[in-house]
Parts: sequence; C-alpha cells; structure tokens
Amino acid sequence: MKISKPLAFVLAVSLALNLAFLTALVYKKMQNRKVTRKPPLEMKNDFSLLAGQEKRVREIIHQFKIDSLLAKEDIRDKRVEIIEELGNPACDAKTVNSLTGELNQLENQLNSDFIATLLKINDILEPRQRLNLLYRLSRHWFFLTPYREKGEVHE
Repeated sequence: MKISKPLAFVLAVSLALNLAFLTALVYKKMQNRKVTRKPPLEMKNDFSLLAGQEKRVREIIHQFKIDSLLAKEDIRDKRVEIIEELGNPACDAKTVNSLTGELNQLENQLNSDFIATLLKINDILEPRQRLNLLYRLSRHWFFLTPYREKGEVHE
C-alpha cells in the first residue's frame, strides 16, 4: 500500500505535534513537583496567650510532636507487617488479627497521648482561652463548618 506524500506529511506533522504536546504536559508536571520547603508551622496566637503561657504551650507541643513521630513510625511499621502477612501465600488469619490488635493498641496510645497533651495545655490556659481552644478543636475534630455541606446540617 502506497501513502501519498501529502498524507505522509500530515501524519508526520500530527505525530510531531502530539509528541510536543505530551512533552509540554510532562514538563509542566515536573515543574510543579519541584521540592519547595514549606515554612515551619506557626502556632497562631489567637488564644491571647501571655508570653509565659506561649512558651510553655510551645514546649508541650514540641515534645508531643517528637513523641508522636516515633508513635506514627511504629504504626506505619505495624501496617507494613500486616500488608506483608496478607501478601504471604500462607497467610494466617490469626496472625493478621494479632497484628491488627497491636496496631489498634498503638493508635489508641497515640490518641491517649494527644488527649494528655491537650490536658497539659488546658491547665495552662485561662477559662476564656479554654473555650476558644475547645471551639477550634471541635471545628477540626468534628468537621463542623459554618455552612451546609451537601444539604446536611452540621451545626
């Protein structure tokens, strides 16, 4: 089968344009993936903390972050163990259940540590500051928003 020269030219131009388009898309995605360092999280001081309070709260939060990193690492490792066991051809349901129980204990401990940290912070705050903290936590923990989401009332 013979292809005419104009048709071959159109096919070559089309192929070149498609390759250029795909290259531009890949290049754009690679530009978006450049590692940009995010500035460290700042604790917004909208609780009207005094200088001494702010210092103590920052110390408590700093220690919790360090402790939680270790706990989150243990949780991740336990999840990997569960996945590896599930991928094992001789997968044992009792082993998976045991590992799941251990994972739940680790997650429960992390939650308990979080609550203990909140209690430490709570001891430092004055009543009005506590109310503000509770309000902010409830909005994030319970996903309370001042607007309706998909027709459901949240507040």
